[in-house]
Amino acid sequence: MIEKILLDDHARMKLNVYGKIMTLWPGEYSLDHVRENLDFYFSPTRFKKILCAIQDDLEQFTDIKLLHTKNKLSIPEQLVQYTQYQHFLSTESVPYKLLISLLTEQDEDLAAFCNRHFISRSTCFRQTKKLTEYLKEYNINLNLSNLTLSGSEMLIRIIFFNFFWFVSLGESLDSIPYSQEVRALIYKHEESQHKNKFDLGKKQASLHCLICLLRIENNHFTDIYRLSRDSFIPSETNIDFFYDFFKIANLRLDILEVNSLFYLFYYWPFLTSNQDIRVPIVQHSYQQPSNEIKAILEEFQEHCQTFIGTFHFEKEPALLLNLYLSIGNFSMFKQKIPLTTLFISSYIQDKYPLLRILTIKIEGFWKKIAQRKNYIWLKSCVSELAFLQASLLYPYYSEIDENYKLKVGFVNVSEHLISAEILNLGKKIPFVDIERLTLPITEEYDFFIFGSPLLIPNGLDSSKYTVLDFCHYRDFETNLYQRLLEVHHLKLQTLFAD
Repeated sequence: MIEKILLDDHARMKLNVYGKIMTLWPGEYSLDHVRENLDFYFSPTRFKKILCAIQDDLEQFTDIKLLHTKNKLSIPEQLVQYTQYQHFLSTESVPYKLLISLLTEQDEDLAAFCNRHFISRSTCFRQTKKLTEYLKEYNINLNLSNLTLSGSEMLIRIIFFNFFWFVSLGESLDSIPYSQEVRALIYKHEESQHKNKFDLGKKQASLHCLICLLRIENNHFTDIYRLSRDSFIPSETNIDFFYDFFKIANLRLDILEVNSLFYLFYYWPFLTSNQDIRVPIVQHSYQQPSNEIKAILEEFQEHCQTFIGTFHFEKEPALLLNLYLSIGNFSMFKQKIPLTTLFISSYIQDKYPLLRILTIKIEGFWKKIAQRKNYIWLKSCVSELAFLQASLLYPYYSEIDENYKLKVGFVNVSEHLISAEILNLGKKIPFVDIERLTLPITEEYDFFIFGSPLLIPNGLDSSKYTVLDFCHYRDFETNLYQRLLEVHHLKLQTLFAD
């Protein structure tokens, strides 16, 4: 999704071509061979122009050469990763540069922005249309002519964070004002037990602090006091860091802004494990006696027992608290909220078809809750909350409805060890039921495994079976699993289409 917001058609085309090129083995290929075998529907001239454009991009951050001779493509042992190229294209895009301009307010208006980047107003309007539409989904309005944003200040800051973090882990802002000072301050004030640890968390904190400082300096103040009466500052917290933090921009300490930052530090991101250093703080919030969300979460757990068996959330503290945070964050804003998970939701759904089933099961619960007086706001964001929670619960979703399982028939010769190995593999895969068969086949099956090609019934579609290949038996389990996964994916797609 993020590439649709940031990249224009030409950049997306380059990224698509590069992704297909990455499937080639290292070596040298004729351009015509690549164009025909990778199903590129370009003329030879057009294809070469795209490759030249990709080469020009790569030369800006790597020494890799794809085009050494006139009509040859050279694939080295190590190519630039797909996401690395995607991130480069994103940072070079007009929408991304506009986001930096909106944060720093370095351009007085659109004319100044366009002049600095040597583009026309019409180009800017056209290439930022998707970004404008994305912001509107969260009730954030972009006035492009004046380069201003209006809406919830906390959501504006979160959106800035999401884009800058997802694209470059904040490194694309290293050269803007206060960036180095904020980072140095965080490392200066970190407690001794955290020295040389949690670098990713410190990078996230640095980015949140930088965004907040720039917004405050430009007179955009937090609206967290309108969103929640709770204090997110842990008790007995030393706030010396924040005195120094505000001094960076010659500002006075603002306790509401400190409260906002603690929300972004501890409550907005998900916990990474049961050992996450934030667990005690979030747990303390969860255990408060007046916690309305805790009561809702207990109802939610009862609902989940119908499809995740006897598993209890309390067995996994990080999971329980992440579910708590997911409800709490939606409850804070009472609307759809910007999540980086949604940037890659299409990829996740393609890889895990059962996620859709789980999302639907969870969505049903929240639709009922949305009928209650204090939860009417949920109606506008039920699908997003359900998808987020389905992503959290998916690893524990073992009780799969029989209708969604892949029914596999196994016809083998007399080798007992191989038969046992295949049947044991079936027990390990939750979406598969493997049954031993004898000929003739009298029941319907989704797929077959045959011990010999001589056992294949006449007229059976080749996509419906596989044959044990003793030439590649060493990789047999891996290859069989991949094949079963593909067939199961197709079965689910057919069920959903119907």
